[in-house]
Amino acid sequence: METTTGPSVVGRTLQVQYVVTGSGGPAEAPNGTTVGNITYNATLSGNNVTSALIAPPTGVLVNGSVILRFTAPNVTELVKLRIELTSSYDNHNESMNFTNSIQVVPPYVLAGLLVAGPTTVTGFNMTVTLDGVPVGQVVVPTISANGSYRFTYDYVPVSLSPGWHTIAVSLTPEHGLVTFQGGVEQLSAQFFITSAPPDYALDVGIGVAAFAVAVFIWGSVVGARRRGRRPR
Repeated sequence: METTTGPSVVGRTLQVQYVVTGSGGPAEAPNGTTVGNITYNATLSGNNVTSALIAPPTGVLVNGSVILRFTAPNVTELVKLRIELTSSYDNHNESMNFTNSIQVVPPYVLAGLLVAGPTTVTGFNMTVTLDGVPVGQVVVPTISANGSYRFTYDYVPVSLSPGWHTIAVSLTPEHGLVTFQGGVEQLSAQFFITSAPPDYALDVGIGVAAFAVAVFIWGSVVGARRRGRRPR
């Protein structure tokens, strides 16, 4: 059985994480004890995946799981992530393949410059809102006196109704010693959606979003017969 949770859409050049878990096969004893190894091989395919990256592409599951980092290509396309898991012990091997679809889209970017006054400003978080609803945060490091910090926030549009939308970020009163360039305390940008995109079930985050792929393998009739028990 395979279940997948997390975003199936990623902004161009952004990075997400895949958590792959696996169990069963020759590597697992009937009592559930791990006696062998479960290895994986991850590959990407699409019209243009030369700038895409999956890392590490091969390895061994540690405690039944591994985190893979996917960097999206700088093109709008559908990318296929294929994962092969192999359970091995005592010269016995069983493999299972899974393919996940990732839609790569252009994100909307909110960028700005924070400017500090004559006093050093300690690090803080700014909340990003979409049409007044929080969708993420920008982590701002300490800014030296009279210094500045340039930030960007990438928003991947998901399930938005057609029409104009506003993405914004503001400085709360306790950060009175820092402003956006020009002395303003709020920065916003508008974009227009011509038609509602599919529901990609995206968890919006800063920089890296979590994409968990839970893979439970080898619960097949063949494997069950080999171990003399019912499939899981």
